[in-house]
Amino acid sequence: MQANVIRTALTALRILIIALGCIWVVSAINSDDPNGPVESLVSLNLYTGVVCVLAIFGFGIYQFTQKLMVKDSRAKGALIGFAVFFVAGFIAWSLADTTVTSAMLMGGATVTEQDVKIADASIQFIYILGLMAIVSILLVEGKAILKNWL
Repeated sequence: MQANVIRTALTALRILIIALGCIWVVSAINSDDPNGPVESLVSLNLYTGVVCVLAIFGFGIYQFTQKLMVKDSRAKGALIGFAVFFVAGFIAWSLADTTVTSAMLMGGATVTEQDVKIADASIQFIYILGLMAIVSILLVEGKAILKNWL
């Protein structure tokens, strides 16, 4: 039962993200304003980001409460996951650049330092999470190989 709820929620989340992508494509194609697709892309990125953050928190809190009800010591892993996620986000935000270049302003759109910082922090956050995923996969697989080899 529990697996079906999670599977259904993930399917609904995927459909929502695909729908937002389709809405952007349609609005970009039908836009008369040359900056229209860019503005709708920024809006789509913000909406998709909000959906992803809500999904992360929702599933994280759900998993935490499930583990807390089963065994208190297992809930510690979920808290560590949240802490690592927030630390990675803080590092990305701290390293983000706020330089507005002339290339950003060439399209005529208004670009603030805060916009640049959000975009740069988002990109760096993805890089940090990707690097952490690669390292964790290598550690788990390396441990399994060593376990089977020895």
